[in-house]
Amino acid sequence: MASEITYAEVKFKNESNSSGTYSDSATVPKVKPTPHLSKPGRPSLLFTSLMTLFLLLAIAFLAAFIFYFQKYSQLFEEKKAIRDLTHKELNCTKDNPPMDDKVWSCCPKDWKPFSSHCYFTGTGSASWRESKENCSSMGAHLMVIHSQEEQDFITKILDSQAAYYIGLSDPGRRQWRWVDHTPYNESATFWHPGEPSSDNEQCVIINHRDSGWGWNDIVCSGEQKSVCQMKKIYL
Repeated sequence: MASEITYAEVKFKNESNSSGTYSDSATVPKVKPTPHLSKPGRPSLLFTSLMTLFLLLAIAFLAAFIFYFQKYSQLFEEKKAIRDLTHKELNCTKDNPPMDDKVWSCCPKDWKPFSSHCYFTGTGSASWRESKENCSSMGAHLMVIHSQEEQDFITKILDSQAAYYIGLSDPGRRQWRWVDHTPYNESATFWHPGEPSSDNEQCVIINHRDSGWGWNDIVCSGEQKSVCQMKKIYL
């Protein structure tokens, strides 16, 4: 009797889906993720912000330095002009009340005090420009008149037979300007009747006529006396 052989098909199923013990990835090594690193040399946002702030502060500091340096230079020049005058004899009066911590108000010898200024009338004659430069060399400027009281004060010490340049001129189109850059106030002017009279006469003198003291425009090249003005020196 022939023996019977029975064949049975046996299939093995991968159980990795259920157990998780084996997987297709078991044959492929896993690559561990690495933390992201910023590129070397590339500044962070915080660093950029700090650098921008630092730059703005540096610019602000530089601007402030330039501003105060200019102010200091101007103050230094003013004090230098005062020092150049203080080696001369000063005539001082005690202020009442005192100005800040200053007790004495002074004018150089031969200068006349009025209000907060000193005034000097030279004996020589020169053009308006030369007169302006002469006043500047003494730390002063040609006289500026803004009130009747100031006009009356100066005319009392002037020679009625002479004429004196003051610090008023016309650079063009009858736009009168004071040398100290204070505003020209038409309501506080003291022109003689009929003056100013000519567009070609661009500088101003103060002189005496039958009607009294007043201003007259003349050509700037004419040689006249002058009145210089400076602030009082406080000690």
